[in-house]
Amino acid sequence: MKLKQTFSVITQSALSSDEWKVLGLLYQPIIGTLGFSLYHTLYHLLNQKNYQSETFQHQFLVDLLGEKIDKLKAAKDKLEAISLLDTYELNEHIIYQLKSPLSPRGFIKDTVLGQFLKTEVGPKMFGQLTDVFRVEKIDLSEYKQVTKNFDDVFNFVSTENHHDNKTYLGKNNNRGAKISKQLDYEKFIELLPDRLKKPILMAHHTQDTIQKLVFVYGFSAEEMAEVYKLTADANGRLDLGNLAFKAQSYYEDHKKDDMVVAETKDQNEEMEAIISLKKMSPLQIVAKYGKGDYQSMHSDTVMQLLDRNQVEVGVINALLLHILKHKEGELPHINYLEKVLETWMKMGIRTTEDAYRLVLNNDAQNKEKESSSKSTSKSKKNLNPEWIQSYLDELNNIKGL
Repeated sequence: MKLKQTFSVITQSALSSDEWKVLGLLYQPIIGTLGFSLYHTLYHLLNQKNYQSETFQHQFLVDLLGEKIDKLKAAKDKLEAISLLDTYELNEHIIYQLKSPLSPRGFIKDTVLGQFLKTEVGPKMFGQLTDVFRVEKIDLSEYKQVTKNFDDVFNFVSTENHHDNKTYLGKNNNRGAKISKQLDYEKFIELLPDRLKKPILMAHHTQDTIQKLVFVYGFSAEEMAEVYKLTADANGRLDLGNLAFKAQSYYEDHKKDDMVVAETKDQNEEMEAIISLKKMSPLQIVAKYGKGDYQSMHSDTVMQLLDRNQVEVGVINALLLHILKHKEGELPHINYLEKVLETWMKMGIRTTEDAYRLVLNNDAQNKEKESSSKSTSKSKKNLNPEWIQSYLDELNNIKGL
């Protein structure tokens, strides 16, 4: 961040009054008044028609906010660290991409942000702040839902394929990690009692959440159906957040000591490792190599990592192996993991193969350099990291998923 350096600002859409309220009451105690002012200023430099700004110099911000450049940089860093700002640089020009804040519920229940805010302001003020966003839950248990579906009202006939690749204003909701089909969904529904067979089961987000839970915890269709029955109320209503909690509890009570054998194909070692990374549950890795008795926290972190980042599961697994190796078994906060993942994306690491060859192989080669100052041509040609293969071989026969 330099005085004469130029910058422009972009974002996806306008912020609502509720989002500004979250920024002012929940984020501001963490990012500080200058951080809030900087975000507010950058936002109002945007053209409200296309949500892109003109080009300015950083000197403009210094003069406008009356702060030195080093203080503005510190405020900018806080916005980046708390995922309110992404920064891109090309040929001495900076693009700042403003990101929308979390919802009140998302912020308060976030493993890191909620606890960090409580630490910053103290339990009393934390309670006062969260009370501002608390709402009374209306009991609808005696009501019957009579909402019409689209096809109950409209007669829609598709006349042609609709494809539109243009870019429009609007927020992009992150769909999370890409998980291949883990569960025969029709069989799962058949296992549920009729009272629970509600339209919510066909919603994309519901199906996606259930597939992820099956993947992470290794549930069978019968086990997932049992978890669902334990979660839904008498009228078949379901809270997906509560479903994830019940799945974690069920895993702790019933599945933790089950033997898991990961499948591999008879291919060369590199391909076997890549296939294992793609198929293995991230929870299997942290359960085996994570230090301390924090499995509930670890599984919560894994689910957040899968939900908030749309990348291959193999990349997530490679990330966890990489971090646990370098942190000697300590699993950092979700924000740290996502920062490393973001760095990988900028490096072009987007597939399991990329992560294995570019990151994990480098780990292995660095380990070889540390252990011996001599290296033969044969060892240089050996790109298969033995420590990964050792990890995966152990994981093939461990307890704990």
